[in-house]
Amino acid sequence: MSAASLPAVLGGTPVVTAPDAPDWPPVGPIESAVLAEITEQERWFGFSHKPAKWRAILEQVVADTTGYRYGVGQPNGTLAIGSGLRAQVLARGAAWAEGRDEVLVADLTHASAHHGVLVGLAPQLGRVPRLVPIDAKLDATMDEAVVADYLSRHADRVLGVVPATMYGNFGAIERIAELAARHDVASHHDNALGGAARYDGGKAVTASISGQGEGKATPAGEAGLTLSSDPDVAWWIRADTDTGHGAGRLDPIPYAEHPPLAAGNQRLGEHPAALMLVQWLRALHARLQMRESRRLVQELLADPALFPAPVLWNPPVDAEYPPFFALYMSCTDALEAELGLSPEDLRVALWAEGVYAEPGFTPTHQDPAWQHVTEGLDLSYAGSARVFDRAVFIHAQWLRDARFPGWLRDILARVVAHKDALRGISATVSRPPHG
Repeated sequence: MSAASLPAVLGGTPVVTAPDAPDWPPVGPIESAVLAEITEQERWFGFSHKPAKWRAILEQVVADTTGYRYGVGQPNGTLAIGSGLRAQVLARGAAWAEGRDEVLVADLTHASAHHGVLVGLAPQLGRVPRLVPIDAKLDATMDEAVVADYLSRHADRVLGVVPATMYGNFGAIERIAELAARHDVASHHDNALGGAARYDGGKAVTASISGQGEGKATPAGEAGLTLSSDPDVAWWIRADTDTGHGAGRLDPIPYAEHPPLAAGNQRLGEHPAALMLVQWLRALHARLQMRESRRLVQELLADPALFPAPVLWNPPVDAEYPPFFALYMSCTDALEAELGLSPEDLRVALWAEGVYAEPGFTPTHQDPAWQHVTEGLDLSYAGSARVFDRAVFIHAQWLRDARFPGWLRDILARVVAHKDALRGISATVSRPPHG
């Protein structure tokens, strides 16, 4: 395809037509077979006295993949956040929590994570904790320097810190976990976007993963897990999901005697557990292509034959098997200076070529439903504001396709060749709200 080909938004043929677009979610006969087996055998759930087969397999595979010792199935990733934090409060005791009412959360994250923090802790504490959003670095992850500064001044009123995997990077999880331990606060890694990825550094006491179906690496409709390497914390997490009953003798988590726990039903059923397990296995293969696609994209963005000055930046990978919820690229100042285009002009051009692009998650301080939590805080949100303003966020399905780096090169070549005609295009052409 000629680099001078007319961009689709100007009337040309899209680089990616509907028949070529990657399927989502990736499915095959294995999913149908395992769901049929569960349905026909009428073992749709499990209890402490009636162990769940597929949930137990999923829990062990996910724990082994991510580097934790234990996993506990959850209905979704939001509840998994709450369960991890609540278990840590239970393990620490009521005396430790007295006088603490703040939780440091990522300003740049999906707002459902905040709901998980609140619904997890409020019943246990008997009060609603205050969320303290923390600014993002350019790679979109929580800024550990801001965490360090805040804890140095206010650790005595902090319950926990919840850094999040963002798009394609883990961020400074090890450093934030160290800070939490040093200041005697709970640490939970919201790893909702980290399906089949592996972080090899020091870990938070608990972590959570989501199998929500729209874009997670291991979609299961709705499913999730809470992870921990502490057997006592893991026991509390299990009890928290199973009406107060902890791990039984056939549970992957070690059996132990504990006092009764007031808890409800938050178990992961066998159907979504099996679906997430198969998708996890598929993702173990997909992460290889994703890693190679990201390498090729980074080479492309630095290619002087395409961009004399780089107009897009993708963060360096921070793990051997990095997250692949999305491809996140940040528009540099050269996009305006060299091409005269805005980030939204570029998003519109990509969308018209068949590759949906958006700014990503709305920062908490800009979200109409959540921005009130930042009122009265002496914190800056310049980092997360810049990430959101200049992000080009592309769904995970594209990184999993070997054709994507070539498609992206063709699209960007069109953009460069027709930059004058594309300048300001977003003022007359709008993207649909979702891809």
